[in-house]
Amino acid sequence: MKRFAIMVFMVLVLILAACQAEGTDNEAGSQEPDAAEAEESSDGGVSATKGTIKQAEFDKVFSDPKAYKGYEVTFTGKVFVQPERDNDGTYLQVFADPENAEQNVIVGVEDPDLDVSSEDYIRVSGVIRDEFTGENAFGAELKAPVVGADTVEVVDYVTAVSPAMETIQVDQSQDQHGYVMHVDKVEIADNMTRVYVKITNNTDKEISFYSFNSRLLIGNKQLEEEQVYDSGLPEVQSSILPGMETEGVITFPAVDPSTETMTFHAEGSSENYDLNFEPFTFDIGK
Repeated sequence: MKRFAIMVFMVLVLILAACQAEGTDNEAGSQEPDAAEAEESSDGGVSATKGTIKQAEFDKVFSDPKAYKGYEVTFTGKVFVQPERDNDGTYLQVFADPENAEQNVIVGVEDPDLDVSSEDYIRVSGVIRDEFTGENAFGAELKAPVVGADTVEVVDYVTAVSPAMETIQVDQSQDQHGYVMHVDKVEIADNMTRVYVKITNNTDKEISFYSFNSRLLIGNKQLEEEQVYDSGLPEVQSSILPGMETEGVITFPAVDPSTETMTFHAEGSSENYDLNFEPFTFDIGK
């Protein structure tokens, strides 16, 4: 582990240089630890863990990373520069707060063949080995925890950024003239609400669906669709040919977790203008 810790610091220089070239404002900067400093940091490494930092308390680490040296951590984040590799392992820079592109963490894992790329969301479990101090693009000092990872797992956006606090199983369908809309479930997260929708065209004409016409009705308030970019969540297609189906996720602002009932309101149309469609409305309760 000592030799690997040295490699983390040395390869870190390459990662930081690449990060500066991409012009990222939040990354650790170009201050380079020399070999002696790396050796000293490694000599100060820990052979036994001191405790565990819970995910909810991980924010505290960034105020003084060195104070948490030797603590086990598990966190999710987003890789924001292309990983570096050598014969000993893979080295990453990760935003532990990907939604705000903040909380830079240096991660090293003893797996040179780890299948991970820039922009991937990952879950990391390991031990805080040290603190790296550098400068950002504006010359301000930044401190980043250096984590020696036991495991690095690629996960999806929802797992990393917006885990569901509650899932409401709806499993309701409505059919108007062969235009079938199905709501599978609703997920309530602390930063958004997700409605899982499938539309099937059992008619002989093309039908249309525009997610921006959807509303989530709660009491006397209506919530409109809120686009979430770079989430990887599937989108419901706007044009559906005869015999085809499409499914995806419509995202709305976060709702109060204590909300007991809501209504999903959506609209559809067809190229057969002789057909009249009423809004599709789904009453959703816990």
